[in-house]
Amino acid sequence: MSCGNVIGTLPFDSETSKETIELKVVKGSDLVDVKPGSHDLVLKKGLDRDEGVGKFEAVVECRSSNLDADFSQLNISVFVTVKDINDNAPVFDSAEYFVEIKEELPAGTIVFTDFEATDNDQPGPNSFIQYAIVPGQHSHFLDIPDPFKPVITIKDRINYEEIKKFSVEIEARDQGEPSLASKVPLHVTVVDVNDLLPRFKHLHYTAKSQKNGILVFEPEAISAQDGDRLNASLIFSLSGELSDHFTIDNDGRIRSITPNPPQRATFFVTAAESDDHERNSTAILSIRLQPSLAFQHNTYSTTISPSTPIGSTVITVSANSENNASITYSLLADTNTVSIDEVSGNVVLRKKLEKPETLNVTASDGENVVSTTLHLMAANSEESCRTPIKFEKFEYKMTIGKLNVLGVVNATSRTGNKPNYILMNMNSDFEVDNNGVVKLLPKARLNCKNCELIVVAKDGTQMAITKVNIDNPAFVLHSSTTLALLIMIILCLIFAMLAILVCRKFCEKWKQGNRRSSICWLNGTTDTGISITTTTPINSRYVVNSDRDRCYESKSPGPKRSQGAHLVPVTVVSDGSGASPTVYF
Repeated sequence: MSCGNVIGTLPFDSETSKETIELKVVKGSDLVDVKPGSHDLVLKKGLDRDEGVGKFEAVVECRSSNLDADFSQLNISVFVTVKDINDNAPVFDSAEYFVEIKEELPAGTIVFTDFEATDNDQPGPNSFIQYAIVPGQHSHFLDIPDPFKPVITIKDRINYEEIKKFSVEIEARDQGEPSLASKVPLHVTVVDVNDLLPRFKHLHYTAKSQKNGILVFEPEAISAQDGDRLNASLIFSLSGELSDHFTIDNDGRIRSITPNPPQRATFFVTAAESDDHERNSTAILSIRLQPSLAFQHNTYSTTISPSTPIGSTVITVSANSENNASITYSLLADTNTVSIDEVSGNVVLRKKLEKPETLNVTASDGENVVSTTLHLMAANSEESCRTPIKFEKFEYKMTIGKLNVLGVVNATSRTGNKPNYILMNMNSDFEVDNNGVVKLLPKARLNCKNCELIVVAKDGTQMAITKVNIDNPAFVLHSSTTLALLIMIILCLIFAMLAILVCRKFCEKWKQGNRRSSICWLNGTTDTGISITTTTPINSRYVVNSDRDRCYESKSPGPKRSQGAHLVPVTVVSDGSGASPTVYF
């Protein structure tokens, strides 16, 4: 509070209206005083708790003009407590800060702690300080995770190649009402680290000429630099097919090191840091020292058998033009054996080849002319008839998958002609095209787990045969077929059981023979056995167990009985008539 402010009123009244009271501060008079003509206690100077004045005591002496009063003099003690107000903003220990931060540090990395702010207010909310990064253009790079601690960390990726310097503001704010704050700038310098690979100026270089043994590349000489701009030294190397014919120095110059280097080649050049070879990058090199027009092969050859039909194509030559210009083919030889189609390059047989010939073939695109050599060789007729065409494999194995293409069969002919392939079976489910590709037809309905195809390759009148075994993993026996098979099996079992019963009945009837006429069981103790009379035209009498002693000596599973019918081992003896007896039990 400031000077002159009333801090309180003394609580007393005079006894009589004519009585006068004299008030005087006898203690604390340097801070407070009584306002003249009133009972108000006022400040003589401003109070600041932050300067150490937190509380004090003021004693006011009261004198009455009535000396006969009970108390003509009285002292009043006034205790004053000074309440702190938020009148001080936080103050940083520096007007600005500087820090260097390496690029590509991970989020959460602590990068700066050398800052702090203080508040002169008394301990409490007025002096509690919170820190923050003030929102701005680059504030997303840094963060203060704990607002009560002066610690700055990485919040987002900082790339040296994108930003090299930036500034943010740090704010310190107290918790008073109202709160006060102060801000200072933090200047950040980003430090480059070795995190990028070397970089070529171009990804593809082409050499169409050379000077003093050094290849001249387009669009410019080979060069690379460190991707981090740290000026790390680089070394170059070559790799790929035909690259061993050339060498490269550290300046990117390439020269040939063999007597006859290839005129056309494609390989790679690699630039790597000399201290860390794993940090490297690659560009493509194309060597095109010969004209833009070139044959696919330096030499062509074919064997022609006596059975090769006149008018058939024995070989095809082909040239490539980088300008995609139309190419014209011709023969540079006086021969009637073959001719060449000037557009397609097909070499056609015009008459039987009697002896080997070597011909020169040219190709022209209107600006350039190149040539190649064609060798025509005669095949032995006997050998040609014996093995004119054959498949690479006697048997092929393929599996049905998601694609309709299952595989390829390949047959070769000594004549060099392309054979025709013919599928001999299952044409409703499969097909074989002219290139020997075996395909599954879209409307195929396969009823086989392992399908077997027969493929024929024909070359004129000659042919070869192969077998293709196709596995069908998706084959499942149809439910109706399964039910029909099950019913058939059950019916077969029933018929078999009936047949067995019928056979057994028939055998029993067959064993019984003719109907017996009479059986007499002899029950007496003096009986000699069983008397059997047959029904045959000649009456014959047979005696069973006529040997009484033998009957009693037999081992019967049951006890011997003196009376009644019982089973015993029997012996049948003829009475001499010669007829075979039939015995029923």
